[in-house]
Amino acid sequence: MSFVDERHAQQPGLPDHEPSLESRDGGASHGLGIALPLQQASAESVDIKPNRKHGVPSEIFIAPKTSTPGSAKPLMSPPSTGGMSGSTKYDSPYSDWDTSYASAKLPAKQSHVSLQSSIQPSIYANSEAGLLSIRSKYDSFAPQHQCVSTTNFKRPRLNWISITILVFAVYSTVMSALFLIVAIREPRYGRMIRTNGVLTISGATVLTTFFAKTIELTFVTVIVALLGQALARRAHDKKKEHGITLAEINMRSWILQPGTLLTHWESVRYAGVTVLGFISLLAAILALLYVTAANALVQPQLKFNRPQHYLMQGLVKTSFANPRYIERDCQTPIPWASVDKNDGGPTCLQLEHAAMAFHNYHAYLGTWSALSKNGNGTGDLSSRPKGYAMLNDNTTITAPWIEQENSNMTKLYEDHGHIVINVSMAMPHAGVVGAAMDPVNKIMQPEDLDGQGVYRIRASVPSPVVHVLCAMLNKTALDPYVLQKNSTTSELGLPSPYDLSDPYLGGTPLDKLFGWGPTYGDYTWPPVFPKLPIGYNTIINDTLHMPYGRDAIYLLGNSTIEKSPGAFLSDPSVDTFVYPLCKITVNQTPHCSTWYNASNTGAAMEAICEDKTDDLAYIVSLQNATSGNFSLSREWPNIAGEWIKSIALNNGIVNGNGSNSRVLNQLVPKKAVLGETGPSLDPSLPSIAEALAVMAGCTLLQSTKDAPFVQFFNYTAPDNILSPGHYQYFNASIEAQQYASGGTAKYQRAFVVVLFAVFVLNLTALVYFLTHRDWYADLSEPSNLFSLAINSPPSKELAGSCGGGPHGEQYRSSWKLQEDGGHVYMESMERKVDGESPRVRRRRRLSEGFDIVMSPVRKTARSMSEVMNR
Repeated sequence: MSFVDERHAQQPGLPDHEPSLESRDGGASHGLGIALPLQQASAESVDIKPNRKHGVPSEIFIAPKTSTPGSAKPLMSPPSTGGMSGSTKYDSPYSDWDTSYASAKLPAKQSHVSLQSSIQPSIYANSEAGLLSIRSKYDSFAPQHQCVSTTNFKRPRLNWISITILVFAVYSTVMSALFLIVAIREPRYGRMIRTNGVLTISGATVLTTFFAKTIELTFVTVIVALLGQALARRAHDKKKEHGITLAEINMRSWILQPGTLLTHWESVRYAGVTVLGFISLLAAILALLYVTAANALVQPQLKFNRPQHYLMQGLVKTSFANPRYIERDCQTPIPWASVDKNDGGPTCLQLEHAAMAFHNYHAYLGTWSALSKNGNGTGDLSSRPKGYAMLNDNTTITAPWIEQENSNMTKLYEDHGHIVINVSMAMPHAGVVGAAMDPVNKIMQPEDLDGQGVYRIRASVPSPVVHVLCAMLNKTALDPYVLQKNSTTSELGLPSPYDLSDPYLGGTPLDKLFGWGPTYGDYTWPPVFPKLPIGYNTIINDTLHMPYGRDAIYLLGNSTIEKSPGAFLSDPSVDTFVYPLCKITVNQTPHCSTWYNASNTGAAMEAICEDKTDDLAYIVSLQNATSGNFSLSREWPNIAGEWIKSIALNNGIVNGNGSNSRVLNQLVPKKAVLGETGPSLDPSLPSIAEALAVMAGCTLLQSTKDAPFVQFFNYTAPDNILSPGHYQYFNASIEAQQYASGGTAKYQRAFVVVLFAVFVLNLTALVYFLTHRDWYADLSEPSNLFSLAINSPPSKELAGSCGGGPHGEQYRSSWKLQEDGGHVYMESMERKVDGESPRVRRRRRLSEGFDIVMSPVRKTARSMSEVMNR
């Protein structure tokens, strides 16, 4: 009996219908492969024809071989001199039983054709080299001696590989947690990251990207190690029937090479629905997005914070509208204190006034020019262009018109019988600019942020307001205010403004309109002018040679109009001139806050007034703040006297015909604009009152520079000048661009999910490693897998995959690790046990489970069918 016959006889489980090898090859005895007598092997070769249906040889043809005996390449397999022992199994495609490496001692001088030569014709089958069996190579390879593993597959946790992975897991967990916390809390780095600071934005970007990349790399390493340990434990666990599949082994490449999710989609199909498959898919996506998420949410970027209440400090050096401090602070290269002690200061100050006033006024007229050309003007004061000013040549000032309930021209005309224009313009507090730039408040300036920073401040401080009240009068109405021929003269040869024996002039018809007389307070004297100005000229009445305490200055002009009856002229038949008489006063209102916006391209300021929703109005911080006539400044007229002279508005005293005076008189409302129903503002031109307010705006900015952030000066110092100054607190709200984490757009917040998921997976892997005491070799690692696979027996489960790789159901074939005498190998779990494979057994058990719910009729029919089949 041949070797195959002996095996057949010794294994009762072999199916009777399975043909023997002898019946297939004409009675030749071949053992596991093909065993040919030595005499026949020298004369014949083997031709193996594959079965087209099953991919295995179905016919073995022994053809004559005409080769020279004694050739250097014998045509026979060398005799096997030692059986192959061990329990590593081969699955033969010729039979359903198991063939071991050496399940029986083979006769000496007998060669065998291996499994591989039976699956596919050997390349040596018809060669002159003779029949070199691949199985004969296994005959010379004894696994129990030559494949005993030098390193244990399972070892204690404390080894250099596991310690390295554990360190990676700790680092990745800690750093991913830190990145997650930073992304959620959105810290602001303030002066830590700035242009000339310890850390610049470029350095911060490099550090963030570096740590994000290391987190990504360690995260990938840790998750791959987690998959390797989980698969190795399952493959090694003898208690579990299910092993590992090729699809699960391929999960490693999903993370390391995400493109394999598309190129090897079959593995995703079978393993993606498992827990480890889900973790692998998630890890692949997270590793792909992590650096992007870190750059969006962790990397410092310029961003605005939410408006935050802040108690700011500002350096106070003088009182509001202190003419002595403003004069001393004037910038000039001429040492006027020694060269021109008496007039140097006023001269410098007048140059500053003129420069600022004319610049602001010219820009304001330019705005009106554009409106007039487009026909977009309006007579509604709330919709007319706001006041304009420039501070430090880089800060644009917007000044709103306030207290508009006092600006109703129709009502004023009905009350006083004259055309009256009354406007009030609020300016922001210029001291906020100095406070914003003071390092004590630690506000990042644009130059600290590579010129890209922006910040916004809303300060709860009072705002200076200039009030201009102009009445259009004729010569008769002005008689009480023009000196007569018998008036005394002053030192300059001009009539003295006042007879101090009766400064109130015995009461005048305009006292109620302008607030003159003792009932309105001290020094509320009506103005007196030396003469009437000629056409398009102006004369002023200021505080020169008057005692301290007056709160206003006055201007008288002359505007020529057409000689025709008009409804709103006091006596149009008397003369052809209208004389505007204007009163200018300044106070500080508590119903405003100052808004300041600074950037590298420039800054902007605006007074936000009379907004009931403004919680930073000064009146909110100090509810008993003064307002109205009680807060009028008696210092400002001393500044205004120098300002109004500097812009040539007093040249009418000598009939100077100044250009500025001419333009102002041309802004007096004309009859054609007044209409028959009531006076109104010209929609195409600014009024004389608005123009004067804009020109006076620069004096308000000078008055608030280094001035208190309250309405009073509660310090004792010579001339109300503090040296070096005193810090004063005030409420404010700050929105500042600083380098901060957390993203700049709402959609970027979605990346928090990525950072959170990476942290959770890192923590899961760390806990897994710490709670398992053993460390397994990662069998999914290519080098380990190759060593394991090449020393494992082939299996029909992977038939046809040796060239192009596995496909289809082969990805779900289950495999287990086996060990025999120190030799570790892989074995398919689809091997038959008692004639059934695990897959068939599972199907049978499932079918038996249905018997529980099967009806008695179907059970009876099934039993009868089984009897008939027997």
